[in-house]
Amino acid sequence: MAGSALIGQPFTSPGYFWGRLSATSPVAYDADASSGSNLGPTNPALIQQVQARVDTLHAADPGNTQPIPVDLVTASGSGLDPDISVAAAYYQVPRVARERNLSEQLINGLVAQQIEPRQFGIFGEPRVNVLSLNLALDDLSAGRISVTPSASTYTPSPEDTSLLFGLRITDWIQLILFAVVIAVLLVPVGRFMARVYQGEPTFLSPVFDPVERWIYSLSGVKANEEMDWKQFAVAMIVFSVLCILVPFILQLFQQDLPLNPSGVGPVPWDLSLNTAVSFATNTNWQSYIPETTVSYLTQMTGLAVQNFMSAAKGMVVLIALILAFSRKSITTIGNFWVLLVKSVMILLPIAGIIALVLVSQGVVQTFNGPATVPLLNPVNDSNGNLVTTQTIALGPAASQIAIKMLGTNGGGFFNANSAHPLENPTPFSNFVEMIAIVLIAIALCYTFGLMIGSVKKGIALLIAMCILFVPLAGLAIWSETSGNPAFTPLGVDQSPLHAQSGGNMEGKEVRFGTVQSAFFAILTTSTSCGAVNAMHDSFMPLGGFALLFAMQLGEVVFGGVGSGLYGMIVFVIIAMFIAGLMVGRTPEYLGKKIDPLEMKLSTVIIILPIFVILIGTAFAVLTDPGRAAVFNPGPHGFSEILYAFTSTSMNNGSAFAGVSTNTLFYNIGLSIVMLIGRYLVAILTIALAGFFAVKRIVPVSKGTLRDHRPLFIIWLVGVIIIIGALSFVPALSLGPIVEHLSMIGGGLIHV
Repeated sequence: MAGSALIGQPFTSPGYFWGRLSATSPVAYDADASSGSNLGPTNPALIQQVQARVDTLHAADPGNTQPIPVDLVTASGSGLDPDISVAAAYYQVPRVARERNLSEQLINGLVAQQIEPRQFGIFGEPRVNVLSLNLALDDLSAGRISVTPSASTYTPSPEDTSLLFGLRITDWIQLILFAVVIAVLLVPVGRFMARVYQGEPTFLSPVFDPVERWIYSLSGVKANEEMDWKQFAVAMIVFSVLCILVPFILQLFQQDLPLNPSGVGPVPWDLSLNTAVSFATNTNWQSYIPETTVSYLTQMTGLAVQNFMSAAKGMVVLIALILAFSRKSITTIGNFWVLLVKSVMILLPIAGIIALVLVSQGVVQTFNGPATVPLLNPVNDSNGNLVTTQTIALGPAASQIAIKMLGTNGGGFFNANSAHPLENPTPFSNFVEMIAIVLIAIALCYTFGLMIGSVKKGIALLIAMCILFVPLAGLAIWSETSGNPAFTPLGVDQSPLHAQSGGNMEGKEVRFGTVQSAFFAILTTSTSCGAVNAMHDSFMPLGGFALLFAMQLGEVVFGGVGSGLYGMIVFVIIAMFIAGLMVGRTPEYLGKKIDPLEMKLSTVIIILPIFVILIGTAFAVLTDPGRAAVFNPGPHGFSEILYAFTSTSMNNGSAFAGVSTNTLFYNIGLSIVMLIGRYLVAILTIALAGFFAVKRIVPVSKGTLRDHRPLFIIWLVGVIIIIGALSFVPALSLGPIVEHLSMIGGGLIHV
């Protein structure tokens, strides 16, 4: 055995094909501590790193004057990328042929034989697995295999060489297919959830109904007894305290508990608290390295369980709000415990299916400890010690990853999250994970429509979400596919018209390419998921702006499961109130009058996270502990701090990961931010549901604003953008906007 096909290895010998740059330490491709470089696009260290790699390539092959493919001089998101682009493989042919004393035609033939096409002809990028190629190279040199010589290099398909609005046809196919699959799943998943919450039979009723009754009987819950909003809020608070306490204790004592094959020790109390709060609030902010910090038991019973529970709590609050609007004057909004069980019963079967699909793609699911494999090309670490083996962290990952995506949790089993080859090994697994991110959040719009008796009203909210999402997605994709202009003078080829995805490949994986990395990023920041398949810290300034603004709009596009839609409904209440004042009519929504009390409460719900983000960022910038954690200089460093408080307040969990938040200052500070952003907002939303529940339903009249027509949708989108822009553009101007302007001023970007 010479290693894993999914995990890259370091190659430095000129007689081998070289892989991507790796930021892991102390040795490249350290599979026990995955990581990207997290260097910002304007960081001088990034330019120096690329220049050094360019110089190394030229020194190893002075006669090669071809432009250097961008993935060959940039670091991957995981530090473990097993692939290089086809262009990067062919670029190295002259050097390898000379060192091996073989003809270039023969090596060309070997490369052609090793090209992995798009998965199923659709997904991902054509690529070459470096370890497989080098193993075949050794076999060819030893005469164990033969290949057909080739005089020509790889010829891209017409779909790869034709651009439509700046993207290759193959990129458009993947994006359109994503939209089609979501559209197909919207109705059945939405209807399934509505039937579950309304107590109607489903195809899973014969299995789940007896389990539900057993749970109620065992716990003493009376399923037919409902709660008023105060009882509902108390139940959620009590349950949430337990959800924080259990993983907190598990981390402190995991060294004495089973399922700890790596022998990890106790987690410091402040980091334990931060992690427990993070997973209980559905934020999944990770200030730790999972491979070396937490045991399998902690991952499964502490963190994976909270992925289900935190997602279910968001769905429970949404259903309580829906019940408040859909019923005539009543004091109760459902039973917290019943809705919680039903929510978990919805998540379990879907997560099980996703986990099986992920395992089929190579996502690891095992209780075995780390595996040690020999390196094909031993290297020296940063201390000069010879390294001959590679330790690969394993674990029961697939089961946690499935719910991490489906529940918009985002907490990775490995440090590099969904950039890690064992969490997200193939382009198809990446596609499945993207579907899982938005599936429940989008389908709940249909569920909402069914439960209030008007599907078109639910679809109207979904359309508003899409209108907000599409420009942000376009900005993120355009920014990343345009590449880093600082690389061009160095002789780096970032064009997407050759056998590579091109663009800004720093912090991205070859198998996904630039477009799917940028699209994944905007999906995860729009849905409050927080999972990443690329390092956001290395995105271009406008790409980072899109990710930040997607969260700062209130995580309502499409938002977390449950929390996104109830946040959108609060925005609807504000929009309807303003519209009512403009036409001189008492505002109403879904037949329920919006009085000043509900408007004040809705305003507090929207303003509270904004206040926490801006105050927290300002405090961090003004204090030594806050500034000390910043990795990148200048405006990008400010963006790192702003991103941290935005992500935690909005329960997203993704990061500009260059900021080192595993400090007492950030562990405690961000824990407070997460508690406010999740629970205080949820409690206020439950109170809002209670106030609306007691109102009688007013019949529709000629003066009623139709809340499903294009005018209403445009008005709602405008209100959301105005609130987001007025709140955050000044702060964004100090981060990604000024960073972009500085690139223009420095001559890197021409306008």
